[in-house]
Amino acid sequence: MNDLITWGLGVVQWIQTFRNPLFDAFFQTINFLGEEEFYILFLPLLFWCLHKTLGMRLGAVLVFSTYLNQSLKDLFAAPRPHEFPNVWSPFKTGGYGIPSGHSQGTATFWGYLATQLKTRAWWTLAIVIPFLVGVGRMYLGDHFPQDVLAGWTLGIVIVAAYALYQPRVGAWLSTQSLSRQVALGVVIPLALFALHATNDTAKSAGVLLGFYACLPLEAKFVRFDARAAWVKQIVKFALGLAVLLALRLGVKALLPEHALYDLLRYALIGAWVSVGAPWVFVKTRLCPSPLRGEVR
Repeated sequence: MNDLITWGLGVVQWIQTFRNPLFDAFFQTINFLGEEEFYILFLPLLFWCLHKTLGMRLGAVLVFSTYLNQSLKDLFAAPRPHEFPNVWSPFKTGGYGIPSGHSQGTATFWGYLATQLKTRAWWTLAIVIPFLVGVGRMYLGDHFPQDVLAGWTLGIVIVAAYALYQPRVGAWLSTQSLSRQVALGVVIPLALFALHATNDTAKSAGVLLGFYACLPLEAKFVRFDARAAWVKQIVKFALGLAVLLALRLGVKALLPEHALYDLLRYALIGAWVSVGAPWVFVKTRLCPSPLRGEVR
């Protein structure tokens, strides 16, 4: 293990010999594509305003990938490059190193989009963005090359497995009763949290709990349509995001720092995205619903 770290440290230090203000700005900017804040912006936008089904499926694979990444980090408990001398790091990200969450997350996110949209442009993004983000994690001193390679590999494997099995699992779920669908949406995330309960896994499990336990209720009682006039789309997203951020930041300020409270907070966020906001959109006529006789 020490030999691997020594090798990885040498690679990081070599990459940082190319440092200049332009690269500093570029890699710090593209790093945002692997941050939680990017996913918090993009996934609700996709689900509420662009493609409801794709947003639902992409959210599932990404959040599960994040949970697995957090669990593996704690299992391996590997250091980060900036913990060693002569390594520049503007962020000095905390926590453990392998596998790289940014590398795994971007490989999962853009990779799954490419498998569903199936165009040359999306496949190009699915290769280029994870590559640049992964190189950036080494350039920024937050990850060794082995961390990045492990993240890319896990992301690819997760996407391949999900793309293969999701249609079968989705077809089976559609035959289950409403109560059973809700029960699975509660039991599975809570089981994942019980297996590895930390502040980080609490967020992933909480999103899974709130979103996927409430999603069957949306499908039964709300059934919103993501399509709308562009002005309404802007209002929808602004309104939905405002409440989401209030839940993420406001509730955090009210509750003590504890994994169970993080689980609750992110469950509320997931429930808002899946059923709370869609219900508001339908009631305020920001989007159509067949339940009130409108054409989808």
